Amino acid sequence: MPLLVETRGPKFGKCNICGVESKLTEDHTPPKGCLKIKQVELHHIMEHLNLSAERAKGRLSQNGVKYRTLCGDCNNRLLGTEYDPEFIHFVNSVGTYLKANIKLPSKMIVRAKPQRVMLSLLGHLCAQGVNRFDKGDITQPIAEYFKQESKLLPNQIKIYFWPFPYNNHVMARDCALMDLKKKEPIVIWFLKFFPVGFLVTFNEPEEYDFGVVELSQWRSESIDFETEVPIYLNKIMSQFWPEAPTKTSVVFYGNEAIASFDWKKKLTMPSTRTG
Repeated sequence: MPLLVETRGPKFGKCNICGVESKLTEDHTPPKGCLKIKQVELHHIMEHLNLSAERAKGRLSQNGVKYRTLCGDCNNRLLGTEYDPEFIHFVNSVGTYLKANIKLPSKMIVRAKPQRVMLSLLGHLCAQGVNRFDKGDITQPIAEYFKQESKLLPNQIKIYFWPFPYNNHVMARDCALMDLKKKEPIVIWFLKFFPVGFLVTFNEPEEYDFGVVELSQWRSESIDFETEVPIYLNKIMSQFWPEAPTKTSVVFYGNEAIASFDWKKKLTMPSTRTG
């Protein structure tokens, strides 16, 4: 039996980000403008990884993945007006390279404002899951970062990204990644869709090394600081990284881990990354 994917919160309730009780609005992840939104089929991530079995029918969602979990201020004013435009610009710039019909260098550059990109990313990941306002060691610093004027990424959070040239959309929060060669597991959130994958880690031990660009290296810059962000087109991670277990790692998931894709298309498992 497939696991239920719940996306529609109450019409009135607590915002997943700030906790204010108000009318709740639908958050689109990724935000409109990143890619062509269409009807998708939602599955728990375990269905997504079980490629050898016939997939059970998932929940259909019109116009992409959306959660009714955010207040109007967090969704419309902060995400929609302040943060998403830069996120959309960054994502679409990477997409321009991946869709190019000419041979490109292995390293390209996108000019972006990292703080706004990270704020948008964390806001959309917080929106995932119905009735998920739960302020703790992870979510409280995010809420303060999202709402305060200083806009400096909390020290315990790292954010990475890489080109993602695949057609499926995967997002998860509250996962635990355990590298069997390391001593400690870490909490991870991630969001992947064409053309970019993002990984968020919390209290990451120094011995971890993911081999992809760290966007949070600009954590202390101002919200409108703009810089040249490198895009390594020769470092394409596996379509199923980081969610799939490997010979040296395991991942544990909660309910807020989903995959969506066009149910008419079948996914295939690439063996390794290139570059």
